[in-house]
Amino acid sequence: MWTGADRWRTDALAAARGYVADGRVIVVDLDLEKFFDRVNHDILMARLARRIADKRLLRIIRRFLQAGMMCNGVRVAREEGPPPGGPLLPLLAILLLDELDQELERRGHCFCRHADDCHIYVQSQAAGERVLASVTKFLERKLKLRVNREKSAVAFILERKFLGHRLLPGGGLGIAPVSLQRVKDRIRRITRRNRGVSLDRMISELNSFLTGWVTYFRNAACRSHLRDLDGWLRRKLRCVRLK
Repeated sequence: MWTGADRWRTDALAAARGYVADGRVIVVDLDLEKFFDRVNHDILMARLARRIADKRLLRIIRRFLQAGMMCNGVRVAREEGPPPGGPLLPLLAILLLDELDQELERRGHCFCRHADDCHIYVQSQAAGERVLASVTKFLERKLKLRVNREKSAVAFILERKFLGHRLLPGGGLGIAPVSLQRVKDRIRRITRRNRGVSLDRMISELNSFLTGWVTYFRNAACRSHLRDLDGWLRRKLRCVRLK
């Protein structure tokens, strides 16, 4: 059964593939620096007040945002950013960045955003540089958010990833190299020969993890990657069994 997050992710990837198929092969990849740590409480509460009329609920959310944190055994007041964890964080991100969506729509940009991951698709490098500069100015002046200039970039679609995927010319969808590296790192941790667990336990953990991983990338063209990964995994399990 699909969750709301699954549908949003699938819709975002489908929209991105459509933009690339139309010839927009240059992507403006915006990275918000420590987004959940930098959210301005006053700006966020002002956006929430536009949608929520219940003053009691607003007070509860304000208290949630300002909940103190422990630092070296001392309680420290929180001036910006919500407490880590909790189901409210994705919803707060959607509400705060809704203004960014409206601004991009007003300008007529082709973009996809999932939580704080935002890609804008253009047709040339020069257009991408202009868009990156103007959107950065909007985010920092209007929403008081910081754009990570080292991680943000204007590049060809094959050079960037979106939600763990890599967009291909013509609108195809693949798996980003970093995602393949991460799955191998996770498999290495599960199949460490000095873990002191049985082979059956390892196989059970691998089945649980890989089922979810393959389901996540179900829409990507990855037959060769999965074939190579299957052979590599079987060799690791044989090594464990031999030991």
